[in-house]
Amino acid sequence: MTQEKQEKYYILSAQNPERMLLYGMPDLPDDMNNSWMFGQTFTEEPEQPIHVEITEGFENKQLLPFFDEPPIASQAFVDALIEIGVDNIITYDVLLHNEDYSVTYEGFKAINIIGLIKAAGPGTVYLGDSKLIDASIESLELEPRSIKGLYIFRLAESITTIVVHEKVKRHLESKGFHSLVFTDPGDALIL
Repeated sequence: MTQEKQEKYYILSAQNPERMLLYGMPDLPDDMNNSWMFGQTFTEEPEQPIHVEITEGFENKQLLPFFDEPPIASQAFVDALIEIGVDNIITYDVLLHNEDYSVTYEGFKAINIIGLIKAAGPGTVYLGDSKLIDASIESLELEPRSIKGLYIFRLAESITTIVVHEKVKRHLESKGFHSLVFTDPGDALIL
């Protein structure tokens, strides 16, 4: 009997002490039913470009290819996701700017990841009572059958957590994108 190789996934985040800081996304139309964190298509599309303000004092800090909060990426990063086979994202043009628009950056996309998956397996160690939407997790065990072959998705137990397939991890690393962190779910501390 042959043993089937288990798919490997990682938690994707962006970390860089010299990073540019961005305020959150502006409210979406019909924001009671729309959120970048819900993992579903919007009921009403946002106007483009979406204006995202750079935090005062961080205008000249390092632009990242990927910001996990808010979910914004360079066009090259989005292209890399599509190249590797990611087919469950919807992107929107973004203009990054400071308060008076004296500093602006184009060529960025807001990413709506379609897929909010309840993927925590029985070995997951929770730090509190919450086990959905905002769970604090000491160690995450993913249940691959729940994932159903997605290359990228949001974790339903903690909706700010983005999970990617090993294939995506390897492809993004091969492209040389800086400031990306891929954490093994078993080593994750999700707060």
